[in-house]
Amino acid sequence: MPGDTPLHRVSILLKRLEESFGADKLPEASGAILTEARAIVDGLDPYLEQCSMKPPPVLAEMIKATDDTDWDQLHRDGKTSGPLIPTMCAGEYESSVLSQLVRLQCGTDRTARVLEIGMFVGTTALALALMPQVTAVVSLEYEGYLREWTAPWFKREGVSDKIDVRIGDGQAGLKQLAHEGQKFDAAFIDADKPGYPAYFRMLLDLDLLAPGGVIYIDNSLYKSSPYVPHPKFDAGAGPIAEVNRIAVEDSRVDTVMLPVRDGLTIARLKSV
Repeated sequence: MPGDTPLHRVSILLKRLEESFGADKLPEASGAILTEARAIVDGLDPYLEQCSMKPPPVLAEMIKATDDTDWDQLHRDGKTSGPLIPTMCAGEYESSVLSQLVRLQCGTDRTARVLEIGMFVGTTALALALMPQVTAVVSLEYEGYLREWTAPWFKREGVSDKIDVRIGDGQAGLKQLAHEGQKFDAAFIDADKPGYPAYFRMLLDLDLLAPGGVIYIDNSLYKSSPYVPHPKFDAGAGPIAEVNRIAVEDSRVDTVMLPVRDGLTIARLKSV
């Protein structure tokens, strides 16, 4: 694996560089530089987590359960349509970031309805549903088995009534929500990468955002592949580069990209 995030990709490259020379054969000064560079890269994410608010403890349990689940066997048993991997799960730090952004968006006197395109094991949905400011989370998910997997966690934490999991094609789900006249204060895109451009456009074209609504696009750096290609990520790099382009060019939103983990883009609907 060439890396799960841009930082992880750099870390792997630095490690390979060190191995190619041989750590004991490098000049002392060069070895010290390489050691310091790796320490900076490898230590950043843990330090960010250390200096940020702690997420709900249940997320760590869910992530461990995700790691312990034999997703390959579930696929062989026909429970899932394709192979799922634990790294598809949004981590605790990103859940804290997203929760804080939604909290800031609400302020002290507003509530929020959240749309999630791509649920996987439900860490983000649960973190948001646990917030008193969030009154409803609608999660669009392609894999039907994941509704079964997440249900006990949602029930245990007392938020089943706040989370509406809808199984099926994401674009069809967005059309249905528009048909129902639903509006959302925040929409989080974290699904199949080829679908990103369509999801972004449909959120705006179908008028699914409430005034001042925000679209959050996960993986918008996508292991740095939009600007430093790697054959492992060819299938997703093009669509991610496209959604990054249209998000910053669309006159209906103000957009900024943040280097949070694998990239988080924030596109806020402009006031009319």
